[in-house]
Amino acid sequence: MSSEITLYIATSVDGYVADADGSVDWLDEFQTEPDGDGEAEAYAEFFETVDCLVMGATTYEQVLSFGEWPYGDKPTYVFTHRNLSPATEAVRFVSREVADLVPELRRRYSHVWVVGGAHLAQSFFREREIDAIRLSFIPILLGDGIPLFSGGYDEQRVDLVGTTVFDSGIVEHQYEVAE
Repeated sequence: MSSEITLYIATSVDGYVADADGSVDWLDEFQTEPDGDGEAEAYAEFFETVDCLVMGATTYEQVLSFGEWPYGDKPTYVFTHRNLSPATEAVRFVSREVADLVPELRRRYSHVWVVGGAHLAQSFFREREIDAIRLSFIPILLGDGIPLFSGGYDEQRVDLVGTTVFDSGIVEHQYEVAE
């Protein structure tokens, strides 16, 4: 089975995934209704292709704070060294290194979504385990916060394969990571 690991994440135009306090409240004003300008539909189409999710503990806790678990029964691996409660039976906590878990993920799943956060994404880049990137630029400058890309990994070439501009001002770039 051939598998793909995709980083699909939103960032401010100046490259932050959260503000200086770790909050993503600034995303709220850009949330669209299901009958909006295509953002919800684009996400739904992407999510339909995903059969496994991975995220860091901070992202997991943020998702829980939004209310109902949005990922249904799709297997979700949460990287953490803390003792957390699972949102559903599909949530698994792992304290392994990315390099140790990725071979298992690639064997078991055809499309893995790296949900966030930035530190976990950077770990996947360090291991050269991101195959595709869907980066949604939110039309806001935060000035400070948690940067999506802060180095610690080797240079990697990405090829732009698509761009979608939404009425909200969000611009999504789709990249494939070159071999």
